[in-house]
Amino acid sequence: MTLDEKLQRKMYKEIWQEYCGFLDLSMEEYMEIQNRLMMEQIHLYAGCRLGQRFFGGEEPRSVEEYRRKVPLTRYEDYADVLLKRDESALPAKSVIWIETTWEGGRNPIKLAPYTQSMVENHRGTILSCMLLATSDRRGSFRLRKGDKFLFGMAPLPYFTGIIPYALQGQLTVDFMPPVSNAVQMSFGQRNKEGLKQGMQHGIDIFFGMSSVIARISEMFGETMKGGGGTSGGKLKMLMKNSPKMNWKIIRAMHRCKEEGVELQPKDIWSPKGLMCGGTDSSCFKKKIEKYWGVRPMEIFGGTEPTCIGTETWSRDGMVLFPDICFYEFIPEQEMLRSLEDPSYQPHTYLMNELVAGENYEIVISSFKGGAFVRYRVGDVFRCVRLKNAADGIGYPQFAYVDHIPTVIDIAGFTRITE
Repeated sequence: MTLDEKLQRKMYKEIWQEYCGFLDLSMEEYMEIQNRLMMEQIHLYAGCRLGQRFFGGEEPRSVEEYRRKVPLTRYEDYADVLLKRDESALPAKSVIWIETTWEGGRNPIKLAPYTQSMVENHRGTILSCMLLATSDRRGSFRLRKGDKFLFGMAPLPYFTGIIPYALQGQLTVDFMPPVSNAVQMSFGQRNKEGLKQGMQHGIDIFFGMSSVIARISEMFGETMKGGGGTSGGKLKMLMKNSPKMNWKIIRAMHRCKEEGVELQPKDIWSPKGLMCGGTDSSCFKKKIEKYWGVRPMEIFGGTEPTCIGTETWSRDGMVLFPDICFYEFIPEQEMLRSLEDPSYQPHTYLMNELVAGENYEIVISSFKGGAFVRYRVGDVFRCVRLKNAADGIGYPQFAYVDHIPTVIDIAGFTRITE
């Protein structure tokens, strides 16, 4: 049964349990999932050429042996295979290759293979995020079939483009702009067209880069003043809107004019949920909430790890999905030492060995036939707390801190190294 069908039958408890039940896990249950899936992945990896490269010809018999014998890796350890899309070397057949930037002039892109099982897993995390984005307490959500989804992210072959692809056949949402049109547009055009359609039909869910949402919000009042340019253009624009939206717009513009204040998105829209991502989300979340009247929910993902983290209804710390990757954590001092001395292999800790308040560089091993083993993604998290008694979450929550010190990220669009 699809999520569409379950929503239609109002099977809300069953939906929550299926997609958000992982929030009920104890620390012991969380680690059992991690270890079981890691052993499955070790077996897959042992049978491929990449696995032989890192395993030295001998399959680890336990997670402890795997961590002891397999070195930490970076993208250059995979580049000769992945940049050639060499399927014969992989632990499982890929169905999509996802792309991102790498080293600019020397190696412009990185490629990561996604298996069918990874895509199906990713579908689950996307739906979990959408449910939680429309939630204000445990077990309650407002996601519905046909919601209008303002999608301010990049299409395939970039990581965020997998969202519409993964939802096919499971949940029907009205993407603005439609995916078939969005792939033909530049990033700026997609955002402008999406907002235009949002003016016509309303917005239920908004997902975008935090820096972009903040900038759109700041410019919103001036943009609305410009409208369609000439009075004829404005009239033409209004004629495309639903009567309900026109009433909201006219009433909001009249009120703001009388009060002498700038028009803001919250004067026109009341989204059920607002999801944001990007390395600088912590800098913009309060500003976004001020403009939209909705507290944004931060998620974390990337080309190599996929979507691995989401905030919950409290919006005060991310949890990491237990069935997407195996997680290890390098303490900050160990990370800094390894950056000074590349030959040094830093010690890693598991989810049940962390210290609240400490910063860690995250290390992932892909599940479900993915390519990466003990892979240093290059991102730093702070362990906010070991458990959240108020929300009934029995394992750690995190805040994204930054890239590792050798990488500078500007607004999610520019990445600078030496």
